[in-house]
Amino acid sequence: MISLQNIYETIADLKDRLNLKLSHPYLARYLSSPEVDEDKLLLFYAILDEAPVTEEEKKNYTITAMLVQIALDTHDHVTTAEHVEKGQFFKRQLTVLAGDYYSGLYYSLLAEMNDVSMVRTLATAIKEINEHKIRLYEAAELNLEEAVKSMIVIETALSQHLSDHFGIDLWKALSKKFLSYKILSEEKLRMFSGSPGIGSYPAGRSAFQDMEAVKTDLIRRCNHYFDEAVALVERSLESSHTMKDALLGRLENMRFNEDSSVSKLAEEGL
Repeated sequence: MISLQNIYETIADLKDRLNLKLSHPYLARYLSSPEVDEDKLLLFYAILDEAPVTEEEKKNYTITAMLVQIALDTHDHVTTAEHVEKGQFFKRQLTVLAGDYYSGLYYSLLAEMNDVSMVRTLATAIKEINEHKIRLYEAAELNLEEAVKSMIVIETALSQHLSDHFGIDLWKALSKKFLSYKILSEEKLRMFSGSPGIGSYPAGRSAFQDMEAVKTDLIRRCNHYFDEAVALVERSLESSHTMKDALLGRLENMRFNEDSSVSKLAEEGL
């Protein structure tokens, strides 16, 4: 029976292989190394662990999905300011190229695997993610429900389409609940710390005037999604105690960071 240590070692190995692919000496001179979201890395591997493919293919597909995620995240870091200094302009252009480079890596890996159908699956997910990013930034009007829906799609689309590709309904549901809580917990922390959050999107500036009400709503949603995610993990992974413990550990860690950070911010604001 696989142990938690085995899972952690596998995730560490996948992260090392991913970082090796991401390594580029020129980019490293000017840009910080891209962050690897270990929660998504774990979920992608859990999804693919149920797929009818070889162990090496599982790892390659996991790395492929993470390369797509990192490419998308990298493009999100591109500044949109109209007037920037020469050095910042260079960095902005290089960030765009870095995102394109990471996209090229996932195409290359799938080409080596001769898997055109997965290219289509990931392209569909990317299209859906970008549509909802545009909705957040450019919609004339956006209510809170629509904004949260778009944020969840952006966070979960890759895992949803990956699960659909292999017909793995269990992990489609689990990953959506897990990642929905993750993004809303992060959003809650941003809002309570005063960092740019849901109300800072251009589409939301006029719609979300009562930010205290938005904070209250986010607290409610976080509690709801945390409870649902925990219940689904406990109910659905009863026969897989190791993966259940790994996911519950991640959820509890996110909840602890969320509660402790908000409490600290509240105390500092007194």
